[in-house]
Amino acid sequence: MRATIVRNRCLSPAYRHLGIAAPGFPPAFRAGEFVMVRPPWVGDPFLPRAYSLYRVSPAAREPASPPGGPVVEILYKVVGKGTHTLSRMEPGQEVELLGPLGNAFSVPAETARAVLVAGGIGVPPIAALAAQVGRERGSGIRDQGSGVRGQELGVSGQEPVEETGKARGTVRRGSTCRPPIPDPRGPTPTPHPPPPIPRIEVFLGGRAAEDILCAADFEAVGAGLHVTTEDGSLGTRGLVTDLLRPFLAGHGGRGDRIYACGPQGMLESVGRLAEAMAIPCELSLEANMACGFGACMGCAVPVRGPEPRYKLCCKDGPVFEASEVLWE
Repeated sequence: MRATIVRNRCLSPAYRHLGIAAPGFPPAFRAGEFVMVRPPWVGDPFLPRAYSLYRVSPAAREPASPPGGPVVEILYKVVGKGTHTLSRMEPGQEVELLGPLGNAFSVPAETARAVLVAGGIGVPPIAALAAQVGRERGSGIRDQGSGVRGQELGVSGQEPVEETGKARGTVRRGSTCRPPIPDPRGPTPTPHPPPPIPRIEVFLGGRAAEDILCAADFEAVGAGLHVTTEDGSLGTRGLVTDLLRPFLAGHGGRGDRIYACGPQGMLESVGRLAEAMAIPCELSLEANMACGFGACMGCAVPVRGPEPRYKLCCKDGPVFEASEVLWE
């Protein structure tokens, strides 16, 4: 679909926040899904680029925004020809947008604590997952990983209020009190309480302070935040796994589930750590994609099995169980 840029803000010298007004885009998405974006008038690079969804917000009230429709928000790092072209685009210009695509993170009912791990530009889908779990916590309703907002389920967050003067158990003077007629279907079963909403612990890593993104998003949902940078300019000096490993060893327990996105080296370390500690883990993998829906076969991911085989990051992923990935 053709969509219109409404904002393209600089977060730091290397990172930008892009907002795209897309009237035909779904108002809700699942954390982990992605979109393909391409300027329609650019011949080099010709192929679109894949970007994880960060947020989908209501229609923008900005001069460049067309009437109606949600705003698709992504974060990106300026690293090559495609992102350099995108970084020079201004509000009012159009892009080609395809999505949402791919699968999503799952949050099973037995998850007691979600341990979120992100490195650099791998933060957006992790921030989206934290927001999803935070919405569930605010509404008191478990989403089971579907990504549907509580408001769209008709949930207002308020208890039902009975009409004044119609409280149960009261009978007006002069009225005849008759015993209730038993329901032939039997007593109404007591509804089961929803499973508890997971607690959230977030581990962010980067080379320097400018690579640490979305800290305010995680704090807003009450997550515990642990930050590392390789140069020590923010948080603890070192790699994100330097904090994750002792945390899991000292605080890990039944009901933990790890979710991660970032550079391949980080994902491999997190995946191997989760496997060694027998903790379920989902990884959002990064790959060069040309189409986004499995036609080009260019984003093959080696997976475990009796024989060498592959899955497609765009069609079968980008989210995979860590135990499924075959690290080369």
